[in-house]
Amino acid sequence: MNKSGFSLLETTVAVAILIIAVVGPLTLASTSIKSFSQAKNGLLAASLAQEGIELVRNYRSSNVLGGRGWLFGTDTCFAANGCALDAVTSEINSCGASCQALNLAASGLYSYGAGAPTIFIRKITLEAIGANEIKIKSKVSWEERFGQQSFELEEYMLNWQ
Repeated sequence: MNKSGFSLLETTVAVAILIIAVVGPLTLASTSIKSFSQAKNGLLAASLAQEGIELVRNYRSSNVLGGRGWLFGTDTCFAANGCALDAVTSEINSCGASCQALNLAASGLYSYGAGAPTIFIRKITLEAIGANEIKIKSKVSWEERFGQQSFELEEYMLNWQ
């Protein structure tokens, strides 16, 4: 007697092999997409945190060159809630309960003015170390599909007047 065709066991094994062959690459692709998204947002957050430090340095330099005290106008940044320093307008605003998200302007700069909303929130806090030294903390946080993320930089700055 000649039986042609597949048995149920052979069909089940063939389907299992096919599923493994399809699911493996899909899992790899999904993991790669997640890693890419986290790396991209992490690099952008690091740049925004560094920009926050540079904005404080520029603010200090503007104060010194304008004949004001080196920390003039930064009072709100010494509070626990920190402050938001705008890259376009150089305005300092208290964060209050929480800082607002940065917007991406058409010029490519991140600011709190007009522009497309982003997922990034930057908080700058200053801490007095001595009469002529402060510690700057620039923290960028964001929420993405994979949870709450944050990146923080610290730097010390001196009064060079």
